[in-house]
Parts: sequence; structure tokens; C-alpha cells
Amino acid sequence: MDPDLSRALMALHRELRGLYAAIARRFGLTPQQVELLCLLKDRTPSFGELAALLGCDKTNITGMVDRLERRSLLTRVADRSDRRISRLSLTDEGKALGGELREAFAAQVAERWGGVPSSAAAAIVRLAQADRER
Repeated sequence: MDPDLSRALMALHRELRGLYAAIARRFGLTPQQVELLCLLKDRTPSFGELAALLGCDKTNITGMVDRLERRSLLTRVADRSDRRISRLSLTDEGKALGGELREAFAAQVAERWGGVPSSAAAAIVRLAQADRER
């Protein structure tokens, strides 16, 4: 593997972490809460599924969900096929905030990387989509 690719991906990760952090501060959230609210746009994951999506332990998810639930941004819904499993769903307020967060993220991306040639942007999109299909 090309060491330049590894370094570039690490730098990109730091940039994205900083972007999430700046948006989080603006909205009074943590970066992880921003990511969680954005991920729930069209999903109703279980705690385990969300932990896998965020790359963290289920115990971290419980605390985040509790705090976001107290703010009326999401709710727990019993799974239809297995009532022992709770699924997470955005409230109307959570959907609205999630939309604002995604817009803020898109604006920051446009500001920071708007000058990237379309061919390079398309390559990044393909890379991200290929990773999701694994």
C-alpha cells in the first residue's frame, strides 16, 4: 500500500473530525452526537447496529442516546419482530436538527473543498461508496 495514501487518509480524518467539532460547538452538541443525528436520517438502527456504524462500543451509544432523548431529538421504539430490541428514531425536532446539521456540514465541505476538481471529488465518492458496500 502506498504510504502517501495512508498519510492522506489520516489527514482527511483529522480535517473531518475538526469539521464535526466546529459544527457540534455551534449547535451545542458533541461531534459524536452530530454524527449520530446525521446517521439516523433514513435509518432506525438498533443500539448494536448504531455502534457498528459509529465504530464504537454499545455502552457509548447508551449515554449519547439518553442525552439526545432528554432533548427530545430521538426516541426508542420496540422492534416489531423482537421486542427485546430497541430501535432509534428521530423525532420531528431531531429530523429538523439533523437537516440543519447536514446543511452546515455541506456548507463547510463546499467552503473547504469547493475547488477540488470534479474528477477528484467523483473518485472520493466512489471510494466512500465502495467502502459502504463491503
